[in-house]
Amino acid sequence: MIDKYEFQDLFDLDEVQHLTDAISMALEVGIVIVSPDGLPITKPSNFCDFCKNLIRKTEIGSKNCEYSDSILGRKSDKPVVSRCLSAGLVDAGVSIVINGKHLASWMIGQVILEGEEMSELEQRERAKLLGIEEEIFMESLKKVPRKSKEQFERILEMIHVLAMQLSQLGLKNYVQKEELAYRIQLEEDLRREKAHLEYYSKYDELTGVFSRSYFEEKLDEICQKGEYPIAIISGDMNNLKMMNDVFGHQYGDYMLENLGEILRKEAKPSYIIGRCGGDEFGIAIPFVAKEEAEDYCNRVNKACQNTKECMVPPTVAFGYQVMESAYEEVRKVMKTADEIMYKAKMQKKQGQNINSEILEVLFYRNYLSREQIKESVERIERFAKYANLDEHEIEILKFSAQIQDVGLIAVPEAVVKKQGLRTPEEKAEMEKHTEIGYRLAKMYEESFPVAKIILQSHECWHGLGYPNHLKGNEILYEARFLYLVTAYSYWVYPKTNHVSLEPKIARERLKEQAGKQFDPVLTEQFLEYLEKQEPVE
Repeated sequence: MIDKYEFQDLFDLDEVQHLTDAISMALEVGIVIVSPDGLPITKPSNFCDFCKNLIRKTEIGSKNCEYSDSILGRKSDKPVVSRCLSAGLVDAGVSIVINGKHLASWMIGQVILEGEEMSELEQRERAKLLGIEEEIFMESLKKVPRKSKEQFERILEMIHVLAMQLSQLGLKNYVQKEELAYRIQLEEDLRREKAHLEYYSKYDELTGVFSRSYFEEKLDEICQKGEYPIAIISGDMNNLKMMNDVFGHQYGDYMLENLGEILRKEAKPSYIIGRCGGDEFGIAIPFVAKEEAEDYCNRVNKACQNTKECMVPPTVAFGYQVMESAYEEVRKVMKTADEIMYKAKMQKKQGQNINSEILEVLFYRNYLSREQIKESVERIERFAKYANLDEHEIEILKFSAQIQDVGLIAVPEAVVKKQGLRTPEEKAEMEKHTEIGYRLAKMYEESFPVAKIILQSHECWHGLGYPNHLKGNEILYEARFLYLVTAYSYWVYPKTNHVSLEPKIARERLKEQAGKQFDPVLTEQFLEYLEKQEPVE
């Protein structure tokens, strides 16, 4: 659609000027086409000297003419007739409307209607008002064209018909221009789409490296050129499925995007890098031995470890093989590199626990304190023994305390570290961490038993906790135990960014929150333990 268009966009102004000049001379009237705001579009045609060189030269006369033009130039479905304020001449305006939009007005007039002339006395008074010498005014007025009322009405009818014809012609021109604009836009869209398809036939949209087909094409090309030895590297990002399951596919894509950037940044111009699958990458390096391939893999993994862009730094399992000559088949070499990579991936997976890696990130970012968690775990162990829990229950509680806050990795730093009250939106962000921690714990056999404890670790006895607003004994005993002891441990642990509570004040708070935030029976038992084993001096 053409949203913005004016009269001059739809017509040849030279042709329109020729038309207005011819009509004005034939009809002996002044004519000009103006925009809706009164600005002239055509040059004035056959304007009388009385108006042009006398009235409009005075300040009052000029203002009167502008005011008259504003009245005559308004949108109307029939001619608008009005006397000018300066000399009583008769003028009219005929609207030109195209596609419902008022684009211009045809101004006609500067005539005296016979039988409706003003008296000589009235005219001389107007001359005085305008500051024009009376005799000059009266002499010039005699030269103004005179028309009968019937003649002027026929002129207006003719101009009205012409205006409607111009409107119809303008509409046709508008439709043609709109069609042309549509075709130009369509061609531009097709050009962009073609460029888009051409680009993404060669490049992977998410990571910016080559697509699989183009990578293989470039690999065949360097083989045909004989650029041996060629190092072929197979890479696979670790834990992508887990990241998708825990944090969502959007975050998994974000990690892949960051990895693609690292792969390109650490590469030299001669390196050929392609995304060969969901989390699989291929790298071909001409004219190198395995030492450079190994160095590239190490540099990529180091850059991954140092990235601050991702919640959990990406890691990549690599395998590489060097193709020494054309006698070797490139697909076999790629398969060997894949096999080496998968062995490395399995070894990494067997010795990996993402929860431990996340905790290290949280310690590094000062989301959590290693020493505070250690103190909390030790207090849990002492209280659990005081409460006569068995060894298995104690180990479960200790392990829960160690990893219960891994879900903080998904919470923005500004929210985690905010001092003072959080906004409702920030509270909602913060409360996600128990569900994220639950999903992470379910990923591993050793942490699976504590997953539900982590999920319920911030549920409150009165039912106002999160995420599921469980109440009373609906909450697992271990979760109630964990919440009580870790909350007290957090209150009293010396902190640099928050004010810690004195143990005596913290214990008063426990009493206040018994039956509200915390299990009342457990709270009473914990207070007894504190009185006996951690007495306040």
